Amino acid sequence: MRKRPLGLFFCALLFLYFPLEFYWRWRQGGEARVFDLILSVVLPIILLCGLIRVNKFGWYTLVALVSLWGVEDLYQYYNSATRSITPLLVHIGIYCISLGYFINPRVRHLYFDPKLRWWRAKPRYETHLPFLMNLDGKWHHPILRNVSEGGCFIETPHLPELNSNLKIAVPLPVPLNVSVIKAEGEVKWVSDNPLRHGIGVQFLKPAPQTAKALRQYVRKQL
Repeated sequence: MRKRPLGLFFCALLFLYFPLEFYWRWRQGGEARVFDLILSVVLPIILLCGLIRVNKFGWYTLVALVSLWGVEDLYQYYNSATRSITPLLVHIGIYCISLGYFINPRVRHLYFDPKLRWWRAKPRYETHLPFLMNLDGKWHHPILRNVSEGGCFIETPHLPELNSNLKIAVPLPVPLNVSVIKAEGEVKWVSDNPLRHGIGVQFLKPAPQTAKALRQYVRKQL
């Protein structure tokens, strides 16, 4: 699955109600104050984009703006001559649905744990190829278990520390524009599972020719 949850889109798009409501009030002859324009049009659109892009800014903005809008709604309700409760109930409904969804721990973690944002991950292919790894000046012969354009998982008993740098050389069974992929990487996570010792490596800005070979290598699922 390479798509965001549908519920995320639905709950984020609920905030389009506020610009539409503002437009309807303006067409009915209502006063279009700059403050109302910012609060009802600009901020909801910024919030919607932040939620759909799944970044921390969007999540923090949700909590902050819902609090702000809640205070503004109560102020408008108690200072209105007609005191229609319908707009207030609609707004409260949107707040409850969106907060109930986005504050759910499983959804909230999407905004803080990059590993959970699967739609941003590059395709990763399983392999079982020996290759060369240079760690602390020594060459090792581990197994390349999976690889993507952005990194790889290396099965090896030699477990370096996090954020260590290393060099890898992968001989290609089918020549592409290079016969050996050479790249530098940084250790992003370490697995000490006795059944699968290994490290997750992120490639560090490979040369254009190497990046092209790596991309072709991955796409051919070798």
